Amino acid sequence: MRLVLKFSITILIFAAAILSAPAQTPDPKAASGDLKQGTYYWSDSAWHSMEQLTMSGGGGKHMAKVFVPGLTPQIVYTYRGAIAPVQVKDEKPLFCVKFSPYLVGSPYAPSPRDILIARFDEKKDHRELQVTSGGNVTTFKSGLGADRTPDLTVTPVDDSTVLFSPAAGLREGEYLISTVAMGYSGYDFGFHTSKRK
Repeated sequence: MRLVLKFSITILIFAAAILSAPAQTPDPKAASGDLKQGTYYWSDSAWHSMEQLTMSGGGGKHMAKVFVPGLTPQIVYTYRGAIAPVQVKDEKPLFCVKFSPYLVGSPYAPSPRDILIARFDEKKDHRELQVTSGGNVTTFKSGLGADRTPDLTVTPVDDSTVLFSPAAGLREGEYLISTVAMGYSGYDFGFHTSKRK
């Protein structure tokens, strides 16, 4: 009887130790190994997939400059919707891009250096991305300006998986994650602390 009592007490102590042990927080890097090809954001201790967004149109801005010698208009891409379906809570959100493993080692393989986050110009029913800068023929440049592309902290996990986040806190607004030149397609998200209820 005494032996049964000791065994029961031991089991109870062991069970109490297991129940009282703090739950371990999942590691984003380790969890990224299970992801399929795509782009994800980290929230509530898990990776969540993001929807791809492609520009819906584009055109010139400040077109009157065409008629002034030496001045240049700007090229703007347009994207549907005023707000992205993904709204992050952290000013330095964590993202993961899982590239196609079949492209690794080929000339067409994407590079972690191509990843960027660009801030949209927000309109009433759509968002815009200006992909040129400079007001005249000597200062005109194609590409996204540094004022709308924050610096990133990029951590390659393996040949096809990359974790990244803004190096500094984001400004409030709508953003595009892109891994292709000039940002014609990517994955959109928003960061709006003042609009949050």
